[in-house]
Amino acid sequence: MKIFSYLNFLLSILYAHFPYQENPITNKVFVTNSSIFINFGTANYELDGIFEIQMKNGLFIEFWGNSQLDTNTTLNTSIGLMNEISPRLIMGGGYSNYIELSNPNNHEFFFGGSIESFTGVGFITIGNDLYSSFLGIIDLNTFLLLSQLPFDLSISGLASKELDNNGYDFFINFSKTFKSGFSFGYSFSRERYEDQQTRTFTFIKQGQTITKTRTIPIAKQGFFNTVSLGITF
Repeated sequence: MKIFSYLNFLLSILYAHFPYQENPITNKVFVTNSSIFINFGTANYELDGIFEIQMKNGLFIEFWGNSQLDTNTTLNTSIGLMNEISPRLIMGGGYSNYIELSNPNNHEFFFGGSIESFTGVGFITIGNDLYSSFLGIIDLNTFLLLSQLPFDLSISGLASKELDNNGYDFFINFSKTFKSGFSFGYSFSRERYEDQQTRTFTFIKQGQTITKTRTIPIAKQGFFNTVSLGITF
């Protein structure tokens, strides 16, 4: 099972809250956005649903659900504030409650911003342990030679601690959203994923040699292909 099944959710937050070419602070009192995505690829099949409310003063509230179809379900509620510091700089932060039905709840504080072609967000997670992570995205469409591409192109990296080990994940993301609201995306990634390893332990008890085996979770890394289909309304 892939460890970072909620990466699409994080990317949706960043693109919605820290865009380069558009000001996310609406002139209306509030606006709502919602979308549904199905993701399928090397690892498994997933279904995502997102509902977001954005206020004129920069306050946002977002509800997200993810189901890995027959394996796990995740629910998330986020609330935060974003402000335009300058025409090309947007800063924001907030709190997120991350509920994975098969694991204890996690509470996250996130903060970051977008300037020119780069978006960065830091996360502090409070659960059974306290740890931090960082997500960075480079919008390649802002570069002159790639500005005329008929689709959105970006690269992203995630640095975090999983299964008591620090590590990195990298993504190349292609996406296209049509006026109808239909969207298509493809991601090629090198990610960590959870696997199992059997270890043998030998010890002496009352003069006898005893051998036991134990299966423990470990983090491995591999290449993944993911295709996403969705609609925003």
